[in-house]
Formats: sequence, structure tokens, C-alpha cells
Amino acid sequence: MSFAYDSDLEPTDEGLAAELGDEYGGFFSDEDYLAIGVDPAQPTVAKPGSEEKVLTLAARYAAGLPLWHTEDRYDHGPGQVEPADSSRGEEFVLEEDE
Repeated sequence: MSFAYDSDLEPTDEGLAAELGDEYGGFFSDEDYLAIGVDPAQPTVAKPGSEEKVLTLAARYAAGLPLWHTEDRYDHGPGQVEPADSSRGEEFVLEEDE
């Protein structure tokens, strides 16, 4: 598989970013995300693919932060997985969302 690219572009060339800027620019600013209750610096319990998770990722991108937080929820299950108590030999317990 091969890709063609223009090697004459300079780092200051706006290229595609300028074209997309008119279409996508100005949707939200950092303050707008905070106003709707999304703090890009905090982990989220939103399920992957949910509207809340997408808003969180967009807020992180707008703030210039890494998209993924180490404490973000990563499972797609119906409930939260509780850690097992290894001292009593318990297994994982799945609690259903209500």
C-alpha cells in the first residue's frame, strides 16, 4: 500500500487545517465544556462511545490534553465491576445499573 503526499509543505502551511477550520471551528471553547459539566482534566465514568464520553474526549482535545485518562472507564458492560476481596477468596461481582 502506498500513499502520496506533498513533500514541499512547510510546517507553517495550514493546508487541510485551514479548510476544516471554517467547517468545524467555533463549536465549543474550553469554557463551554466546563459550563455543560465536562472537566477535561478529570477521569470519566462514561461508557466508551456514549455521548458523555465523546464530549469528554472533545473537551480534552480542545484543552490540548491527552485524550485518554488512566482512570477512565474502559468496559462496555451494563454495570460497574467491583474488585474482588482476595483475602476472602471472592470473585468479581457485577452490579447492574438501575
